[in-house]
Amino acid sequence: MYPRQVICACFLRTYCVNLARTASNMQQIGLVFLLEPGLRWLYPAPKNFSSALLRYLGPSNTHPFMVPLFSGILLAMEKEIAAGSLPDTALDSVRETLATSLSALGDSFCSGAILPLWALGCLLLISFGMIGWAAVLTLFSFCLLSAFRVGSFWAGLRYGMAALAHLKRMDLINWVGRIKMLNAVLAAILVLRLPEMASAAVPQAMHAAGLCAVLLATVLMYRRRLPRLLFWLVATGTAIIWGTAWAQKCPLFF
Repeated sequence: MYPRQVICACFLRTYCVNLARTASNMQQIGLVFLLEPGLRWLYPAPKNFSSALLRYLGPSNTHPFMVPLFSGILLAMEKEIAAGSLPDTALDSVRETLATSLSALGDSFCSGAILPLWALGCLLLISFGMIGWAAVLTLFSFCLLSAFRVGSFWAGLRYGMAALAHLKRMDLINWVGRIKMLNAVLAAILVLRLPEMASAAVPQAMHAAGLCAVLLATVLMYRRRLPRLLFWLVATGTAIIWGTAWAQKCPLFF
C-alpha cells in the first residue's frame, strides 16, 4: 500500500482535476497532477517516472464526482505494473473505457438525479421559509458527497478493478428513474406553491396545467426516452407566449 502522505496528497488533488482542463485533452493535465505523488513514489528513478507519465499523455475525461474512484483504480493498476504483475500496455484501453463508463454513470446518477433532488428540496424549504433547514440539507448533502468521494477513492485504491463489482451491487443506475420520479413530484409541489409566493393572483388552472405537464413530461422521458431538450423548448415557448398574453391582462404581475 502507498504511504499515508502519498494517499492524502493524491486524494486532495482530486478536487483540482478540472482546474487545468483543455479543449483537446480535457482532464489530462489535472489527472497527471493528481497521480504525480503516487507515480513518483512508485518510480523513484527519473527514467521510469518519465515513462509512467507518458502513459497519461492521451485525452482523459470523466465525471468530477467519479474522479476519486477513477484515480484510485489507476493508482492500484500502477502498483501492479510497478510490481511486474501487469503489463503497462493494459492501462491504455482500460483507462479510456473506464473513464467513459464512470462518466456516463456520474452524468446520469449525480448530475441528472441527485443534484436536482438537492436543488428542488432546497427550493421547497425556502418557499416555506425554512432557510435554516435548507442550509442543513445542503450541509448534509455535502457530507454525503465527501463520504462518497473518500469511500470510492479508498475502494479503488485497495481493490482496483474489483471495486467496480462493489459499485455494480449498489445498483445506482436503476435508482436514477426512481429519483427522477421523486424530483417530478417535488417540482409539482413547487408549482403548486407558486400562487402563495406570487405577488398577484394567478389562475389555479394555470398551476394545475403546469403540475400535469411536469408529471406527464417525466413519464414520457422515463418510459419513451424522449429528449429533455424537446420538453425544454415546448415549456419555454409556452411560457413566453402565455406570459405575454397574461401580461396584457395583468401588467402588475409581469
